[in-house]
This record gives sequence, C-alpha cells and structure tokens, in this order.
Amino acid sequence: MDPSMTDDLTNPELGNVLFGKAMKGRWGEVVDICTENPWSLVAGITRLEDTRLHLAVSGGQEETVRKLTCIISEQPNHEMLLRVKNERGNTALHIAALMENEAMCECIARVDFSLIGERNQEGETPLFTTVLFGKKQAFQCLYDLCPPNERYSCSRYMRGDTILHCAIFGDHFDLALRIIELYGERLVNAVNEVGITPLHLLVDKPSAFRSGSRLGVFERIIYQCTYI
Repeated sequence: MDPSMTDDLTNPELGNVLFGKAMKGRWGEVVDICTENPWSLVAGITRLEDTRLHLAVSGGQEETVRKLTCIISEQPNHEMLLRVKNERGNTALHIAALMENEAMCECIARVDFSLIGERNQEGETPLFTTVLFGKKQAFQCLYDLCPPNERYSCSRYMRGDTILHCAIFGDHFDLALRIIELYGERLVNAVNEVGITPLHLLVDKPSAFRSGSRLGVFERIIYQCTYI
C-alpha cells in the first residue's frame, strides 16, 4: 500500500464528509472524492463498519457501484479493496446477493471471481447467501460466474450443510429443484455433520406433499432425488 494513502484511512474529516454526502444521496460527489482518494474506500463509516461500496450496494445505487468498482479495479492489490468486510463479515458482494441485484453482483464479481467463495462470520459465501434468502436469479448469476472448480466448495456451509439442504429447509423448492439440475447427485447425496441428507429434510416437511394428481415441484424434487 502506498504510505501516503494510509492517511486517507485515518482521516476522520474525509470520512465524515463522505458519509454525509452518501446519506444525502450525493453519490456523484462521493465518486469524485474516491477517485482522488481510492483507499478511502477501505474505511468503515457506519456502526457496522460498512464501507462506501457497502452503502452504495445496499442503497441500490447501480451506477455508483459500477463507478466505485471501476476505481477499485484500477488499484494495485484491488482484491484487498473488494474483500473488505463489515462487522458481520459481509463483503459488498454478500450485500448485492442478498438484495438479488444481478447487475451489481456481476459488476463486483467480475473484478475478482474468488469473491463468490469469500465467507462471512457465519461461514456463508455470497452464493450460499442467495439460497439462504431464496434469491433464485442472483443464485443463477453467481453460479454462472463462479469458476467451475470452485462451485462445490462455495455451495457448502462450514458446518456441513449444502445449498440444497438450505433451500429445502427454507421452503425454497423451486430453487432446490434448480440446484439439483445443476449439481446432480453430488449435492443430493451430500451428508451434513449429523448425517442428514437433503432428502431427509424434504420428507420431514408436510408442506412438500400437497394433495392432487398433478406432479408438482415438490414431487419432482422427490423424483429427482430418488432417481439419482
């Protein structure tokens, strides 16, 4: 890091100015200041240690996110800037995934694809976050961007549950079916740390079996799991 840039991180006056402009929606001015002081993007400026990029993402400021990400991508060690986490261990990509904003997910992840596998304090990757909250479109976006050799590791929770466990437990059955289509038996047969498979979770859910003769999404999941 350029020693002269570290002054930006500890300059409370600059931080207060940027925070005030962000809270007033003066994002163009925030971008201008960050262009001159790119390392100021690292500093947390809220109680939860959110950075300017975190705030822009949570505020749905797609154009600002694009511009800030562009500034970051031009810096040496830009990966470090993008991996800055708030107090809960969430990167800006975690927030974009939670909001199901595909444009922001793609904008951030394309600078550093490894961010898709970055874990927060709960051990959740951005890909895992999309499933946890049932964000089907954001899930597909990050799945497509994730390097193929990292898709499995990104889909597993630190305590053993997979994204398929998570989708079924959260009643996100359409998403669960899509996960089965993409991952196949590797996740269907995955066992968590207490020996539970996704199928075990599914058969314990009364909501997964509704009356009627038409084959619905719930029955299709059972069929897919059993067939594999």
